[in-house]
Amino acid sequence: MEELRTRVPSPLCGKTLYGFGDSLVYGHYMEIGMLDYVAEKHGMIYRKFAVNGASVIPGIAGEVIENENGGPELLDVPDIGRQIEMAPAAIPDFVCFDGYTNDAYESVLTRHAGRISGCFDGNYDRNTFEGAFETICWCLKTKYRGSRLIYICPHKMPSRNAEVQDYMQRQARAICRKWKISCVDIYNRGKINTNIPEMRSTYSYNLPGETCGGNGTHLNEEGYRLWYAPMIEVCMRKLCK
Repeated sequence: MEELRTRVPSPLCGKTLYGFGDSLVYGHYMEIGMLDYVAEKHGMIYRKFAVNGASVIPGIAGEVIENENGGPELLDVPDIGRQIEMAPAAIPDFVCFDGYTNDAYESVLTRHAGRISGCFDGNYDRNTFEGAFETICWCLKTKYRGSRLIYICPHKMPSRNAEVQDYMQRQARAICRKWKISCVDIYNRGKINTNIPEMRSTYSYNLPGETCGGNGTHLNEEGYRLWYAPMIEVCMRKLCK
């Protein structure tokens, strides 16, 4: 008679998770983002505070910038730091966030590039990308002490200038190192790159009702499940030890 195998429960089961960021966390029109599959699979208690169009730099979405279709757009949504400020004070087990895609324009980088500071006091120039990103890290560290914090670096995408993406990614990762925040580096170590036409067509979409054929920015449910979830799960499990 075969021995009955007991199923080992996931160490993430029942853990609370907050998600902050932009449409890659919120989930664009499908409302399925990079964290939804992980939370559902492991029975996590997930609260999503991300907003489509959110930026790192406060107010940057109010500037006229080129959108993904080449025309101007004006957005008025809570930036990522503001999302954190408005979120509950209750401390979750995990906080995951992304951010930079809605800042990643050449004109924004020209006007809003800054530097990484040497201090930890929360006094940063939020009109710069670096200062605003540091403010996010400072807010998370002070508001959610004891939470496991994870920054998720979005994938390479053709809808943004490659040099601007490289710059903002480098700076974001450097700031996370300074603040001892874990990174899931989809950008450099992930297996999804929507600059590759077949991947872009298969795993991204643009408009309501679509599931594929997109411009590479927003992944569909399968894209996040295949290319984001495994790396996020590995990071979360390590932080549980």
